[in-house]
Amino acid sequence: MMRVPVWLGLVFVAYAYGQAQVPQAAEVPAPRPVELTAPVQDKNFFVLSLMEHNAAAAEVLSHDNVFKQVFEQKQTAISTAARECQSGVACFVDAVRWKDDEITAIAARLRGLVGSHPAVRTLAERPLRESGMYIRRDHGDSAALLAESWMEAARGINNILDVYGTGKKPRYPEIDSISFDPAAPGYRQMAHTAAYLLAEQGAEMHLFFQPSLRFALYLLDINKRDEAGRHEPMEQRENAAAVKQIPSFDWARYPYTVIVVPGAGSDRTTWSLSGAGKQRVEIAARRYRQGKAPLILVSGGYVHPKQTPYAEAVEMKRSLMADFGVPESAILIDPHARHTTTNLRNAARLMYRYGVPFERKALITTDSYQSAYIESEVFVKRNAAELGYQPHKLLLRTSPFDLEFLPMIESLQSDPIDPLDP
Repeated sequence: MMRVPVWLGLVFVAYAYGQAQVPQAAEVPAPRPVELTAPVQDKNFFVLSLMEHNAAAAEVLSHDNVFKQVFEQKQTAISTAARECQSGVACFVDAVRWKDDEITAIAARLRGLVGSHPAVRTLAERPLRESGMYIRRDHGDSAALLAESWMEAARGINNILDVYGTGKKPRYPEIDSISFDPAAPGYRQMAHTAAYLLAEQGAEMHLFFQPSLRFALYLLDINKRDEAGRHEPMEQRENAAAVKQIPSFDWARYPYTVIVVPGAGSDRTTWSLSGAGKQRVEIAARRYRQGKAPLILVSGGYVHPKQTPYAEAVEMKRSLMADFGVPESAILIDPHARHTTTNLRNAARLMYRYGVPFERKALITTDSYQSAYIESEVFVKRNAAELGYQPHKLLLRTSPFDLEFLPMIESLQSDPIDPLDP
């Protein structure tokens, strides 16, 4: 008897969903840090982490006959690849990659489960929605929120497989690309070992997405691309002193809540902080001493040159303290942003998560050249193209170095297409 492809069976499940699910009004996300157990996975694929850790929902998903078939097919594919693949890494990638029709059909099945299983519905309505990680997909319909979150995660997995498996160029190849020649025998051997490890872990997995997810995470690990998880949870580490002070600030005393300082990378492999970065820090320290805001937020990750051991934000914080006497309790860091777009996006995220008044003005302080760029139409278009929205709203220019802005809540949206800083 011919076996019906699992994706075809899934398509019919959408019918069962019908009109039963009544959309709910979208809620404001909880203004607190998202709890991270495995930061690289959680920040990229929060919806999948929820499915793994929510026992009631995991029970439904693991025993659903359709999803069991998906899981068995992926598990068989990776086991077969471990035994038979000889041609290269692409063979292992093909075994776990999500096809477009699979992604769409699984989304339909998840929609149906929201309507028929309280545990899955609760997962979507509570922790998924409250996290804000998919705020741009949340229009009040819990079933649509879960389905669209899954589709975004599946495409993110495929992107990792493409970039760090087969060597496809990312948007910024000079800093974000694969660390090895994907055609080299040594790289194929590491990918092969990852496939064997997954085959050996078969009894430990039970959810339909796990073989593909774990292979993608293995590829990130092999390439030392754990930037997204470094320094997390920041509210308990680098940012702990400042986060502790935030509830006690008398915000009315200050014209701005935060002084946001974008980083500046160096092309010198032995330099921990660039000359431009040091200048930006000095300007920010002056604004702090002038009483412009009670907090300085420095933003910049492990960016230039590729695989640098220095994070711009970490080094800027050190300079603020050592060179300009700014206390640690007045400094927040974002050591993840890799571009000017995400400097401002991540700043908005931290402000919201840490309870900084979101409706009050903040200040972008940097050198006049970057400041003019942030104010330009070119930067507006870049945000639209790379993020899909504007993470901030500019107000007034107060000096060649300073721009007033309001943070935008859309910035909470996770972006697994940029796995080094989702």
